[in-house]
Amino acid sequence: MTTRKSVVSALLSTSLILGAIAVPALAAPPVQPAAAGTQQESRIVFTPKSTNISAKEYEAKITIPIISGLADKAFETQLNAELQKFAAESLKNTQAQSKADAELAKKGGWELRPHALDISYNVIHTGKLLSFAVTTYTYTGGAHGMTNVTYYNIANLDKAQSLQLSDLFQPGFDFKYVINNLIKQQIADEEKRTGFEMSYWFEGISDNQAFSFKDGNLVIHFGQYEIAPYAVGMPSFTIPAHRFQNLLKADIRDLLK
Repeated sequence: MTTRKSVVSALLSTSLILGAIAVPALAAPPVQPAAAGTQQESRIVFTPKSTNISAKEYEAKITIPIISGLADKAFETQLNAELQKFAAESLKNTQAQSKADAELAKKGGWELRPHALDISYNVIHTGKLLSFAVTTYTYTGGAHGMTNVTYYNIANLDKAQSLQLSDLFQPGFDFKYVINNLIKQQIADEEKRTGFEMSYWFEGISDNQAFSFKDGNLVIHFGQYEIAPYAVGMPSFTIPAHRFQNLLKADIRDLLK
């Protein structure tokens, strides 16, 4: 597992070529009514902020949310700033790498495969628990692109908190043991169903493992290459509510109501 992860980390590290390249500002769309481009529930509003750039060396399609309606305005401001910074830095990296690769292609006499950056978001839940995901796809000319999904789970309270998986459970309960065994069982069930051994190297979840909630159930998410080969994609495992509800902190159960 360590060798595979090291190879992946090296590939990703070498793909980021930093440079001082001007980054165009993300263009905010004109104000639209809720039905025409915003998602609203419990006074929380997601307004898309987009930019599309098409150049010889790369193409970028970026849509990030501008979030309003949180109880904690300072947290709201910081969160929006972080999302905009992430988009700007991702665009800068794409511009820098595509320019560098274009120069190499010119010197080497080979045709450049235009790079690509695609950032989008998906709202999972709003209310006391604010949950959304930001998906980033990058292509740098290789056999295939890479996709990364960042899940945000925020306690929408007067003092907002960005929740990690370990924040959900009461102290003293070994939630990892419970979840790890359920995931291993699901992998084993899939192997039995398909009739062949799945290519997983799952050993266990981390304190900050990506997660979301769906229909009251806990969903554990893994990235590309995290526990399986590229062909497997980004595996996710649903943990039924009755398997973990008694382990949750009381205030977390309140957020999910």
